[in-house]
Amino acid sequence: MIQSLPTPAMPAWLPWQEAVVLTVVLAVLVAVRRLSAARPGDGIRARLLLGVPWGTLLTMAGVLAVYLFLQGAWWHPRNPLVTPFRTWSYFYPFGMLTGAFTHGSQGHITGNLMGTLVYGTVAEYVWGHYPRKRGVQTFTSLRTNPLARILAVPVAMFVVGVFSAVFAIGPIVGFSGVVFAIAGFALVTRPTLFLGAFLGNRVLDLLYSALRYPVSTASGQTRFVTPWWSNIAIQGHAIGILAGVIVALALLWNRDERPDTLRVFFATLVFAVAQGLWAVYIPLGGGRFRLFRWAGTALVFVLALVVAASTVGSDREFRPGFDRRPASLAVVVLLVVLGALSLAAVPTNIVDLEDDQLPEDGIEVGDYVVTYDENVPNAYFESIWVPTQREGASVNASGVIVASAEREVWIAAVQPGRLAVNGKERVTVGGATWRESVYANRTDWSVLGNDSVYRVQLRREGGQPRTAYTSEPSTADVILDGRNVTVAAQQNGFDVSVTRGNETVGQAPLPANMTRARIGGLTFERNRSRLYARTDGTRVKIAERRQQAARS
Repeated sequence: MIQSLPTPAMPAWLPWQEAVVLTVVLAVLVAVRRLSAARPGDGIRARLLLGVPWGTLLTMAGVLAVYLFLQGAWWHPRNPLVTPFRTWSYFYPFGMLTGAFTHGSQGHITGNLMGTLVYGTVAEYVWGHYPRKRGVQTFTSLRTNPLARILAVPVAMFVVGVFSAVFAIGPIVGFSGVVFAIAGFALVTRPTLFLGAFLGNRVLDLLYSALRYPVSTASGQTRFVTPWWSNIAIQGHAIGILAGVIVALALLWNRDERPDTLRVFFATLVFAVAQGLWAVYIPLGGGRFRLFRWAGTALVFVLALVVAASTVGSDREFRPGFDRRPASLAVVVLLVVLGALSLAAVPTNIVDLEDDQLPEDGIEVGDYVVTYDENVPNAYFESIWVPTQREGASVNASGVIVASAEREVWIAAVQPGRLAVNGKERVTVGGATWRESVYANRTDWSVLGNDSVYRVQLRREGGQPRTAYTSEPSTADVILDGRNVTVAAQQNGFDVSVTRGNETVGQAPLPANMTRARIGGLTFERNRSRLYARTDGTRVKIAERRQQAARS
């Protein structure tokens, strides 16, 4: 009998899959270079010092350093500190300065750094490290100094970042406003090269995913998700791309250059559609959002037309005069829209919370208060000045609430649905030099034919859990021997009450696991996560615990 030899297994520590990807990619790039007669590296070295976008790399290093060390991702890779770095209010300048350069997760910063690398390389190539005019020597002035021109790139990106943070609506976080500004600059100055970079960004994202997750196993699971477009700071992205377009037009005017209008239109339209600039929405409160897809679709086409029209001009003039020339009118429109979108953020950023607007009976962590509540007025939205706001109108919020009057913070950091699905969630608060986590735990009993009954507990690191919220009691949709059974959440656990008509005939704590109790003439049995009621040979499942994260 012939036996096959066992196949030798690769050591688990050997990254052979990643090595295969890198080897194939590098081999293909070398082969393509040998097959092609073009030498793009020569043109890049003529524009960039050693052919490297040093300014873009410096910017990326700075943003990464903020994420790793200021936000603590170096020590807590899956839990960077975010709350104190958001753009909460003009009365909290620290957040205004840090909001554009901090990120909410590893995926968030990875996407923005990839966009910065790809689009920033195009923008820096257009800017250049060397003088463009013939006969002008380097290092003869600040404008001709390659080192100064390199440093101008991160300085410009920092200025744009602060601008996008100061004039963004709401408490945003992330470098995407700058990424959109870089993209706006690149798509106007080099539309064809920009489209190549845009596609290259997709390839780079695939390569990163293949190296980071070479093999993935997926299965169906229950998750709490919000619409992807509800997580986009659409107004911040819009002012970013408009600012980049206007800076690009100024540079083209200074250099007496004009790109192909049709290419600019196509590049703008492709980028706007792919990046979701059509996702115009408003929050309704309670984790609900309303998307105006029809309006957003029309707007991206108008945006592409206006940007393309701004590059037209036989006389090369960049004077936004109120005449009939398409370019001048388009530039005026861009400036007006940018100004309007920027000024729209001012009322939302003058939030000034008072101590009496903070939640009561919450866990105090430094200057923060953390609690859980449902369907309560959102103090942050109530503090936003709206000229036509009706008296008594409010936006309600539910979930794990984090608030700080010192930092103008009030946010439902964890939605009830997410906590219900996961059972446990962590909320981290802190400042530039400290951080601490608060853990939320939800115990949930699903009652037969009715709403669930649940209790939410909060716990500081190293502390004891305390009950922050109990839901309304729920009565099972069954009648046993003329009796109704109700399950209620209490501060220290769950109770079972038995009623006949309007009279309560028995009430006691929910039985412990694998025990039974006689309550109001019915026998209740607890079998792990299930609660049964028995009478006269009839046995009915009254409730079932949905989450195993906590035990009553």
